[in-house]
Amino acid sequence: MKVILLKDVRGVGLHGTVQNVSDGYAANKLFPQKLAVAATEDKMKEIEAQAAARAAEAAKVEEQLDNKIAMLRGKRVAIAARATEKGGLFKSITAKDIAKAVLAEHSLEIAEENIHLPEHIKTIGEHPVLLRSKNQKAELVVAITPTV
Repeated sequence: MKVILLKDVRGVGLHGTVQNVSDGYAANKLFPQKLAVAATEDKMKEIEAQAAARAAEAAKVEEQLDNKIAMLRGKRVAIAARATEKGGLFKSITAKDIAKAVLAEHSLEIAEENIHLPEHIKTIGEHPVLLRSKNQKAELVVAITPTV
């Protein structure tokens, strides 16, 4: 019997996949625990439509990210941090800090996983940071200033 899995089932398959299982396993285990539904033609079309909608949404989100990264190309972001007299920071600057600064200064939300630091930022001054998506790359300058 062909079933569409509603959840990941160990030894059978992952959520959203169509699997061939025995009739007894489907009737006694998968259907009562609401782990799967019978793979009828209507259900198959519904699953395909949902997959197409998810793919379209993912493409839209990726395009928006590409546009944000392109807008930030060559821009500068300032972050104030506590520093020693010699210019070392008490706490290194992370991708999360940079994402907050970009949101505050440029009103653009960039996910932390799209901000690539060549090394930890532990000193005051200007540091280049790479913003990357699947289709775009841009360099952003992060200026670290000491707070008083």
